[in-house]
Amino acid sequence: MIRFMGMEEKHIRQMAALLAKRQERERKIFPFLPARFEEIDEAEAVIRKMLERPFIGGIVAVRGIDVIGYLLYEFKENAERGRYVWMDYESIAISEHEHPRLVRLLYADAGAEWVKHGYFTHALMVPLGEQKLLSEWLDQSFHFEQKYAVLPLDQYEPKEVVPEPPLKIRRGTKGDVQLYKKMALWNSIHQTAAPSWNPITKETMEEVKKGYEEISEEENSYVWIAEQGEQVAGFHVYYKDGDPFNLVMPEKCIELPAASTNPDLRGRGVGRSMANQCFAELQKEGFDFIYTDWRTANHLASYFWPRLGFEPVMVRMSRQIDPRIAWAHGR
Repeated sequence: MIRFMGMEEKHIRQMAALLAKRQERERKIFPFLPARFEEIDEAEAVIRKMLERPFIGGIVAVRGIDVIGYLLYEFKENAERGRYVWMDYESIAISEHEHPRLVRLLYADAGAEWVKHGYFTHALMVPLGEQKLLSEWLDQSFHFEQKYAVLPLDQYEPKEVVPEPPLKIRRGTKGDVQLYKKMALWNSIHQTAAPSWNPITKETMEEVKKGYEEISEEENSYVWIAEQGEQVAGFHVYYKDGDPFNLVMPEKCIELPAASTNPDLRGRGVGRSMANQCFAELQKEGFDFIYTDWRTANHLASYFWPRLGFEPVMVRMSRQIDPRIAWAHGR
């Protein structure tokens, strides 16, 4: 018989063992994922770090004295989603000997309280190494929002393209702040177009521009700008990841959180030319992998990055519960 109960200190070690085994299974599909998290001590450190967050809770599934699954969740709020519940990449693990349906049972048990207290939006990060578990979330009416992918640089195959007129690709400097703010609009505006239709408010745009402005002060950032004559043709932004608890990013990996081509110059080889040069420079600087993400509804990005060799390893999914459930009970 399976019992569901609130997570306690006594459960953490067994939870860590489940997470370590999950990482082992993921690495059979994606060998470049960090191997150290297959160790229970390392997995436990990840869980304990997560439990330091202020608005976090959790439940465990127990059979006898054995923890066979767990679910950690965080209560959050922002302008985009309102009040919502967030489940991170390390938030869920079940025993490999259990039926995948166990994730539904964990979700149903915890989610009943979320809905009762008015949290109707649920979002989570799902590993892609176990398709059966992914199917369980799809069957619970979750949908894809964002994919996260890794490119091994030694597997990248440059494809020669020669944009006309020729491109000049250079490193960004502190003097390029106004260019950064201008380029910040390209990605955001594209997200509002078909078939993404992702609303971008004026306030959000101001935040995006501020974020790009701060890039010039970031010591861990790399920026490349492509110019075609007097016109800016595209850009790439890279960050060195400093999170020692990240289960997804490989060793010697750099993150590509933002890249775009001038909307007036798309389809002319700018993106491929930038990838060829930037990826080669990153290899020279000692990086072996690049990590990036894109909205699944963004048809340009969903086509372009996998074509370069990026392999999705994780997906963000969400579900919006009809708020009428608060009063509509069929009576």
